[in-house]
Amino acid sequence: MRKLIAITCMLLSSSMANAEDVYEIGPDSPKEDEWNYLIAFPMVWAPDISGAISADTERVDIDVPFKNIIDNLNFGVIGELYAQKGNWLYSLRVNYLRIKSDSQTVGLKGPITGGIISPGHNIETDMHLAVNDFLAGYEVSPGLRLFTGVRHVFSKIDLNVTPLKDDGFININAEVPVADEHLFDWLVGATYRHWFTESWGMSVGADTMIYGDNDRDFGFNATALYRFGHLHNVWVGYRYLQIGNDSHLDGVKYEIDFIEKGPQIGWAFSF
Repeated sequence: MRKLIAITCMLLSSSMANAEDVYEIGPDSPKEDEWNYLIAFPMVWAPDISGAISADTERVDIDVPFKNIIDNLNFGVIGELYAQKGNWLYSLRVNYLRIKSDSQTVGLKGPITGGIISPGHNIETDMHLAVNDFLAGYEVSPGLRLFTGVRHVFSKIDLNVTPLKDDGFININAEVPVADEHLFDWLVGATYRHWFTESWGMSVGADTMIYGDNDRDFGFNATALYRFGHLHNVWVGYRYLQIGNDSHLDGVKYEIDFIEKGPQIGWAFSF
């Protein structure tokens, strides 16, 4: 089921481009002996999905606009917690989505008699998707941070297939579990942030996996930071995430790559 992780990650609205990318308490350096915290909530990522599935010489391109994702969103929550003491930084990011959608297949009639072979079916898709990151980093020079940690991805996908009519030879009524798995990647990355004034700053960062259950896992982020008052921060930027896997099935090699990219905005409280 490893191929499903690509689709899973792409559906997540926070798939997680990098974990230390926009953490910032303020333009002043934190005191060495004090903990400083930042809680980001709410966060919104509005990505479009593009991708490709290649099998030997065949290739299928995929394009899913953000509107299609949000139309089928049943429940979602994103939360992020960052902590810093001196040059050491830690982050925990939690993302959960439940997406439910319905689609119908076209029925099939016999070519001669016109009798119903299949009445068509309703396919209800129920997806539970989660991405959780725990990372630790160190500020090696002012504004430059290196980090490493673990990304956990959970996907549970079930199909409920029911016939549109009680008729025909092909009449399927079944609940089909498609995926129920936990996958882990070990990430490394770097971020750089700079404050131009007391209120305005910027941050860029990237991460990539060095070992894990996926074959490719790469993210990039660029964000503008605005701070007002002691507690409040606004983040506005752009995120990119690519997840890829290779597999062999019945002698055919499959290469699956999905790209999720789009604008992001968030509100953060620092203390």
